[in-house]
Amino acid sequence: MASSGRGTFISSTNSFNPSGSSFASTPQKPLFAQQRAQKRSGAPSTRGPLQPSRLGQAVMYNDDEDEREPNQQEIKANRSGTFGLPFDDTYDLDDSSILMSGAPGGDLEMRDDDSDLMMLNTPAATERVRKEAAGIFRASVAQSGPRIRDLRFAALAKDVYTQMGTAPLLEPGELILNTERLVTRLYDEGVGEEENEEKLDEALAHVAGELTDLWKRAISDFPQPDEEHTVEIGPGPNTSPLEKATYLANLALHVHHERYEDNTGRTRPTPLPETLFKWLDEYHNVYSGQTEEILRYKPSPASHALFWQAIFVALLRGKVDDAAKLLRQAGWDKVQKDNGENKYINRALESVQLATAETVAMLENCPGYHEDWDIWNSDWTLWRVRTRGALDHLRRFAEGRDNMLGNSIFSDFSASLTSTRNRESMAGLARRAESQVPWEIYEKLNIIFDIVLGSKNAILDAAQDWCEATIGLTAWWDDRRADKFGNPLSMARSQALTLAPQSAITDSYLDRLNNAFHVAVEDEFYLNSHNPVEVGIACIFEDNVKGLIGLLRGWSLPIASAVAEIASLGGWLPQHQPGAFFMEGLDQDDLDVLGVDPTAPDEIDGIKDSTLIQYAQKLTDDEDIGTIADHMGEFRDGWELAIHVLGRMDSQERSEEMIGILVRHIVDSLHVDSNEVVDKTWSLLNELGMIPYAEEVVETYAEILARDSHRYGEAMWYFALAHKPHKVREVTNLLISYSLIQSTAFPPNEELDDWLHRLLNERNETLEQCVKQDLEAAELLGKMLSGYASLRQYFVIRDDEAILPNATPYARKQQAATALVNVIASSDDNIRGGLLDPTRDGIVSEDFLLALLGEALAFVTNPDNTNVHLGQQALPILNLDQIDIILKAVEDLQAVSDRVRNTCEEFLQIVLASAPGGLKGSTPADLLKKNASGSLVLAGSAMVATQLKNSLSGGLVGSGAKMNPVKRGWDWRANMPAKTTGDDVMRRLRLGVAKDLAGLWLADADNAVW
Repeated sequence: MASSGRGTFISSTNSFNPSGSSFASTPQKPLFAQQRAQKRSGAPSTRGPLQPSRLGQAVMYNDDEDEREPNQQEIKANRSGTFGLPFDDTYDLDDSSILMSGAPGGDLEMRDDDSDLMMLNTPAATERVRKEAAGIFRASVAQSGPRIRDLRFAALAKDVYTQMGTAPLLEPGELILNTERLVTRLYDEGVGEEENEEKLDEALAHVAGELTDLWKRAISDFPQPDEEHTVEIGPGPNTSPLEKATYLANLALHVHHERYEDNTGRTRPTPLPETLFKWLDEYHNVYSGQTEEILRYKPSPASHALFWQAIFVALLRGKVDDAAKLLRQAGWDKVQKDNGENKYINRALESVQLATAETVAMLENCPGYHEDWDIWNSDWTLWRVRTRGALDHLRRFAEGRDNMLGNSIFSDFSASLTSTRNRESMAGLARRAESQVPWEIYEKLNIIFDIVLGSKNAILDAAQDWCEATIGLTAWWDDRRADKFGNPLSMARSQALTLAPQSAITDSYLDRLNNAFHVAVEDEFYLNSHNPVEVGIACIFEDNVKGLIGLLRGWSLPIASAVAEIASLGGWLPQHQPGAFFMEGLDQDDLDVLGVDPTAPDEIDGIKDSTLIQYAQKLTDDEDIGTIADHMGEFRDGWELAIHVLGRMDSQERSEEMIGILVRHIVDSLHVDSNEVVDKTWSLLNELGMIPYAEEVVETYAEILARDSHRYGEAMWYFALAHKPHKVREVTNLLISYSLIQSTAFPPNEELDDWLHRLLNERNETLEQCVKQDLEAAELLGKMLSGYASLRQYFVIRDDEAILPNATPYARKQQAATALVNVIASSDDNIRGGLLDPTRDGIVSEDFLLALLGEALAFVTNPDNTNVHLGQQALPILNLDQIDIILKAVEDLQAVSDRVRNTCEEFLQIVLASAPGGLKGSTPADLLKKNASGSLVLAGSAMVATQLKNSLSGGLVGSGAKMNPVKRGWDWRANMPAKTTGDDVMRRLRLGVAKDLAGLWLADADNAVW
């Protein structure tokens, strides 16, 4: 295909193994040391490396039969020639038997004697009908359902890969990362919301090609073993497991996904013979340079001992041009006998030249000569018909029954002879010749015709091993040849292929490869069952994908998993059926006989999912891969790759189960500094659509932050990512409770974590970034944080003079009051009208309402102050709307149930006790101990109680702890009398608000402010 001009997608490089690995190099020792065993005895064959084969014995000749008259009784038996054609003179090129034995597309003609019922009762006819029925069945299956192939080596393959086990993860980190990158790209480019087979096929071809190039580059740097070993099929026994896996994976991906671009720009599957010929030349070539060596041989190429064998091998390996070149430049006039005389002279030389020129013309007209290996198209059909005619023509000439070989079927051969001869003189010489072509030449030319016309015996005799025989049979074998009655064996299948879709044609090529392989190994060739590589090639030829993946898994998990995923997407890995589906009713003895273990992972999960699970487990345990940067310069841990791998399993249920196990493993290892791991895990699980697992990870991490750190803003964000509003509320309640107990902003500015600092000071920008990650989480966080943010704003305005530096004390109080009243309104939201309604989902808990009303005492007139009654001027801080909000809150709190009132009262007592020089004889910690079993757990979570207790017991706000003095603008608790209760606070607030409200009304009436 290299010279055909086709664009191949499967591989982006021209040389399969540019580094010259052991399995692609040409040995300098005997060209073929692979031994073959006799079919029955199993002993090695005695045929040496590239010795002249037994092909010379393939053509038998009997002079007595040539002397018989055409009308003799023996003629009725139709003595067959090399390709089953009659030797008598009644043969005609237009005989329907030639057309009927052609390639797909030929017309099926019924013979008159087929209607003879007596003939149908003969064993031969029964066999013919059976084969015809088998052909019809295969054709129907090709169009209507999945392929059913004969997997004779499946049990052997299973035994081999079971003994091999699973390979350790020893591949270079770059290979693992790049393999994962290409497989991910396959899903991105080939798998969409809508099925697009053409797009998927193109993506499979591109990614398969890049993967094979990647793996070949990885092994190119490996040192080659120096130990000598017998030349065999595939890499030697001392090569690395990665090389063996690459060897098989490359062949499998080529067989299924090599593509070319046709004249219309569409990508189409490369014909399988062409693909196999290329692979054979690059991977299993012990004949490198042989053609050139023979052409340089003196006195002539035809004098070389391996001249004919080289021609046969060239044809078997698809090098039709090399075979034609050898014949064309044979140098027959220089071939010498043992005594030094020319072997072919005068008329014998001219006959040899004529016969070989006819053969060269036949080869030059072969579509394979022009790199067209679509053996079922019309060009091949016509060429086979013409070649059969040319063979008959040549045979008649060589055997002296036809003296007009010059009238070639393919072309005028006069140009192939010397210019001093003309057609008339050659014809005259031919007519006078008694023996037109020397027997040894005629015999070899017959073999050439036998090979190209698909003679099974000729192909097997020319091959050196079962691999070469299989590929030669796949390309040349005429498995639709006529039987001895002249009837085609499988024309129904051929005719079905003319109208079948491209996928059916591809499957038929695989059927042909399967049949060719079985024919090859049924001959005397020896398949080494102790060599896993040969067993793997057998799996590819049989289309036993399960066995192939099992063997690859024993050498390289990254390659095995990639091939399994491509095979699954490409449709050449059969869909897994659980063992129980077809084993129902079988007892353990039956299963033992079948060699099936229903409890094996491959039987439960299928070969693909089982391989991905094992690969993911190895990735999770690999700690080194996280130190290697990928092509984008990013670092990815093994567990991260493992989640990607598990997410591509066929069974969604099993995928979620295994990811759940991995997630729990990740969760168990989390600590307060695992934010990068958590972010990556959350992103991966969301990409895979496994939202519950993603939320589990971030929620667990948020709980760790809330429990073991003071990074409250970060904890709130991860709780929001987990879509847990009550958890976010717990953190905000914790911050509000700290702030109210200390009557200052908590945490101090210098102790704010990065997340909380950005949420408070760069609110809009931070939430915009959160929206890009999760809109719902960003909205939840912004909503829940607003109450705490407003309370903190109140304390900051009160205590920090740097805020509003140009404001007057009165204006500063107004700004602070505005922020505080907003918090009071939010806290009162759940008890509107004195009825607790949790569904209103107030942002600030109602448990804080009494403490918040206590903070509001600073903005109302002290009822003990009588200045307003003496006519002295007073300046109310609150406006009418704010007074209305405070009065509603007081009314609601007084009307609400005792349970809510009691909770508010308990928290108020903690706040009062936490004041500098608070209540004598008790501490806030004592109050917490006293009420820990009651309603002090403000948000319904032990987390808040624990944090609060730790703080009050000597942590952040402990009474006995040394702490920096808090600078407050004022402290409403400073002048509160001992044993102050919630009722006292509300009573003082009512009186103060009443005086302020009266003052506002008077001011409005008199247009003056007191």
